[in-house]
Amino acid sequence: MTQTEKSQTLIDACIAKMNEADKAVYRPIAEYAAQLGYTPKPIKKAGGNVDELAFFKSKVKRTLMRIHPCIDKAYGQVREVGKAQLRLVFFATSEYSEPFRFGIKNVIEAFDGNYTGYYVCGRCDDNERYTYIYPDGKKVFRCGCQLIELPPMNEEYVDEMKAMMKAQDDFWMQKARAGI
Repeated sequence: MTQTEKSQTLIDACIAKMNEADKAVYRPIAEYAAQLGYTPKPIKKAGGNVDELAFFKSKVKRTLMRIHPCIDKAYGQVREVGKAQLRLVFFATSEYSEPFRFGIKNVIEAFDGNYTGYYVCGRCDDNERYTYIYPDGKKVFRCGCQLIELPPMNEEYVDEMKAMMKAQDDFWMQKARAGI
């Protein structure tokens, strides 16, 4: 079995566990990540559960996204029981719609504002970050190495997600070509 076939088998197994509405959103996203060269890797959880996939590209040594087919436990304001979960890196895109801003705000507030700013994580530099601006004008930065958990999405966001994935991949590939 080729790597492409193995990747498709993993994607198919993950997507098969989703409801029909989520399949229409997350199949094109997962397949697009694979087209960009990100290989799905099963994430092993306690008890041997391997439902979740992480999409990793060895050329850039980064994970673009993680996808879980069906959440069974709510957390904060993002997860909805019975829906698929997507965590995505998209700091290379400067403007995006509300669900993406919500994801950034949620992760900042879930940790009570900790892990914000440039805190020298060693994995990124100061231009690799998310920025959230509160209504009062306060700017908060979050490390760009973080996968941002997004609220349940619908089909209207598929093209935007693909564009964000492409921009992120272009950013990392440019750094890889420059040897940075």
